[in-house]
Amino acid sequence: MTKISEISRNSSASLSDDDEETRVRKFAKHMLKSSLFIGTFLEKRLVEPLNSYRDVIKICDDEHDLIANLKAVRKRCLKHFTKNVWIGITEPKTIGAPAGYNLWVSLDEEVFGSFWYKIKNVEFFHNEVRVKLEVVRPVREKTPVHNITPTQIFEDVSQKNLGELGAKFQEFFKDQLRNLFTETLTWPNIKQATIFMVLLLSTLITFLIHTIKYLLDYLLKLLRETQGLIRVCTPIIVNFMTLISNTICGFYSLLAVLWRNRSPPINQLHISPYDVPYYRSNMRALPYQAGDFQRYRKSRGSSVKITPLD
Repeated sequence: MTKISEISRNSSASLSDDDEETRVRKFAKHMLKSSLFIGTFLEKRLVEPLNSYRDVIKICDDEHDLIANLKAVRKRCLKHFTKNVWIGITEPKTIGAPAGYNLWVSLDEEVFGSFWYKIKNVEFFHNEVRVKLEVVRPVREKTPVHNITPTQIFEDVSQKNLGELGAKFQEFFKDQLRNLFTETLTWPNIKQATIFMVLLLSTLITFLIHTIKYLLDYLLKLLRETQGLIRVCTPIIVNFMTLISNTICGFYSLLAVLWRNRSPPINQLHISPYDVPYYRSNMRALPYQAGDFQRYRKSRGSSVKITPLD
């Protein structure tokens, strides 16, 4: 990767005869061309001055030399070009841009995640300065030892080499125990866990005490209000039941009076001697007819007297 000091020493004489725009172009190409770096694809975003979408590639924070060169190129371009020219290099302090140092480019293929990129060229247009990238390959992250699973051990070790398999398992369990006692079961972790459990238990006990107190107070208030409600509603219910009882009794009494008044008087009864049982055997017995039944009463005198039996 070309550095700023090398450019200032080697190309000061060759750039002295060119105009300022040519110097800026040559400076940018010398600083950035053929640089390899690790970048992460963030998103496609609309660039309003260009009315077009660009792929935003975030440069890894460990690429210190490339970031220094990008800062120098951006500063030189901002100094020379007008504000109408969009420069596809943004810094963390750029308003509206993602955090970190980013390149706004047009990729030929869709990528996701971290990749190795190579800067092929720096293109200059009438309204844009754009870095042209080439996707080299994806970044392969090595799995740490403490994240290795037994399945990966079986895949990496052949079945014939049992000694190597046993060594792998022994190393795996040693790493697990070491991580357990060095990272998990440490004195600060135990202390913080104990404090947390004590605070949690005290909070739960306090919550239960206040909850029981609130429920008891609510129950006492409910009983008091229920007692008052019963005391107020009891006379109303008793009077209502008395009213219903009096109404029903009065209705039945009215029916009884009406039914009794419908019976015919005694002087309107038509009694036939032939309808009276035992008429011929006992001439002194006269029938008494009232309603649907007949009753007989034997007279004791010479005269006939009919007495109704109520």
